[in-house]
Amino acid sequence: MLLDTTRVARRILAQIARDPRFVGLACAVPVLLVLLLKAVFEGVPMFQRLGLRIGVYALPAGGFIVFFLAYVLSTIVLVRERRDGTLERTLAAGYGRASVVLGYVLGYGTIAAVQTAFLFGTTLLAFDVPLAGRVAPVVATTLSLAVVSVALGVFVSALARTEGQVFPTIPLVIAPSLLLCGLVIPLASLPGWLRAIAYAIPLTHAEKVLLGLLRDGRTFAEVAPWLGALVAMGAGLLAAASLTVRARA
Repeated sequence: MLLDTTRVARRILAQIARDPRFVGLACAVPVLLVLLLKAVFEGVPMFQRLGLRIGVYALPAGGFIVFFLAYVLSTIVLVRERRDGTLERTLAAGYGRASVVLGYVLGYGTIAAVQTAFLFGTTLLAFDVPLAGRVAPVVATTLSLAVVSVALGVFVSALARTEGQVFPTIPLVIAPSLLLCGLVIPLASLPGWLRAIAYAIPLTHAEKVLLGLLRDGRTFAEVAPWLGALVAMGAGLLAAASLTVRARA
């Protein structure tokens, strides 16, 4: 199984490497989005009047960018591979569904990790982020979010038949994630039924860790259960995707 997973991941990465325009855009987009975020924070007087500590929100905002990019990448590409028959040929060659799903997550998770590295580095250069003693848990949380986002994308794309069917899921997943993750609106301010939905969103658990460490001054031990919940959610999504992925629509 491990060998099959590695082969699928290597095929994906080799295919991506043959498209330098995609590679360039994949690396440039996180950087441009962080620079846009900095321009908005510094150029809108409201943020200065509110006295917000912009640095403590930079990486949590970057977490949303990671979630968005990884989800969109994995959903669209996997549906395209099904449309082109690549997924069908892979399964017909004797690869198990679990190996295929893990291979896709490993392959596209690697791309997401590269995007995360560019985003992380640009954020540290552009903002005054209070990272002293928090580098390891922040990096682990951001990378975990990237992988879980890919797993969510694989799961959703396994339920779609065409690219046209997967596009409506993008705002359906991204908009509630942004509004309910605690970054824009505090979870305590939400009605109980909305909080229940919020806790079913991977981004919520990541933001609990990032905001807890950077804004609220919590220790890693205090926020570690949220990181554990994020990882567990990713494992559940992988299991669900391996059960639902099919060769033919």
